[in-house]
Amino acid sequence: MLKYFCMKRILLIAALALFTSTGAFAQVVNTDLDSIIQIGLKENWDLKMKRMELKAAEKDIKIANRLQNPQIQSNIVMGNVALGNSSQAGLALPVEVLKRGVRKKAAIEAYSIKETELKQAEHNYKLQIMQAYFDILHAKSVYKIQEERLKLFKDLVKITTDKPKYPAYEIDNLKADIQYAQQQIEVNRAKSNLLAKQFELNKILNTGVDEVMYDTKESSLFGNWAFLDIKIPEYNFLENIALQYSYMVKLSQKNIDKSELELTLAKRNRVPDFSVAGGYAWQTHRHAPNDFGGAFVGFGMDVPVLYNFTPEIQKAQIYLERSKSGKKAYEHQLKYELKKDYNIFKYSAENMEYSKKILEDSQKIVQLSTDGYIKGKNSYSDLVINENGHQEVLSQYLNAMSKHFYSYLELMQDIGHDILIEEELL
Repeated sequence: MLKYFCMKRILLIAALALFTSTGAFAQVVNTDLDSIIQIGLKENWDLKMKRMELKAAEKDIKIANRLQNPQIQSNIVMGNVALGNSSQAGLALPVEVLKRGVRKKAAIEAYSIKETELKQAEHNYKLQIMQAYFDILHAKSVYKIQEERLKLFKDLVKITTDKPKYPAYEIDNLKADIQYAQQQIEVNRAKSNLLAKQFELNKILNTGVDEVMYDTKESSLFGNWAFLDIKIPEYNFLENIALQYSYMVKLSQKNIDKSELELTLAKRNRVPDFSVAGGYAWQTHRHAPNDFGGAFVGFGMDVPVLYNFTPEIQKAQIYLERSKSGKKAYEHQLKYELKKDYNIFKYSAENMEYSKKILEDSQKIVQLSTDGYIKGKNSYSDLVINENGHQEVLSQYLNAMSKHFYSYLELMQDIGHDILIEEELL
């Protein structure tokens, strides 16, 4: 019975594992940054919802341009009151005066704001993908470093084992074993971090397709990465570009235009609307002749006497002033942000050049140290010290590269437009 129960349990676990692995399976697609950006712009669900909001804003234009529906009116009198009084049936048509056109223009401006917000969201989304793509390459680079370091310690285990016996033989061999095992842990951590970054990119893409897992085309940052050679124009040019093309600046101006239209509409509420009516009138009393009937016309007007819409006008004026102040405040702060980002990018580019030179020298030191240990010219401790120093140099090089790329993204974020984004960066 116990054997039968254990067999059932094993089969159940195997079946669950099969279903789980099948559901979790995804085809890995390695592609370049530009292609991933295009996939995200097309398939991302958040952007799709923003495009739906834009379509809804388009309907608001038709709603704002609507005409008032006619009203069916009737007044039927019965009994003695019908003597000398007529029953009436007809239509009344409300007419807005000087409001419909301004309301439509305000709706068009609101649509334009939504359209610009969508473009801004797409711009920010591109930068988000670029950062996630870079983070994967950074994680791949760290993983590659850790694997190469693991290979080194594996070689050191072999070297200390095969090397002719000497007084510190056992200590060096034990050290190599320990460091090899510790490095296995670092490799696993790097692999785990790489997987997390890959999942993060696909989470940002949010295409709704679970069967596909997108990954970078490149294997690490150690190749010829074009972004390292990005040439940013002079600061004054960047500032002019930002003030002219930034989606946020455009939104600020569009909000001012919309507020001006809303202020005009609030003032025009004081203009009286009117209605015209017309129809047929007749008498239904038994003493009235059958042909005792005819047409009637009517006229009505809303007179803003008891309430003249002053609070609405004052409120619209406040919003207009706030929009103007908001634009000035944003442009003022934007200049300082651009100066900060520009200088960070400038000095990070210089630091990249220093880091490259340091990395080249460090690689030479490790090679010379390894050769020296094999030939018995230096100790195992010296080799490990030099290797640890090289590990630190590699980390500093990747960090310098990260700061350089992030400073580029920050600059593009504050410029606020696609005009300076080179999408074929890799």
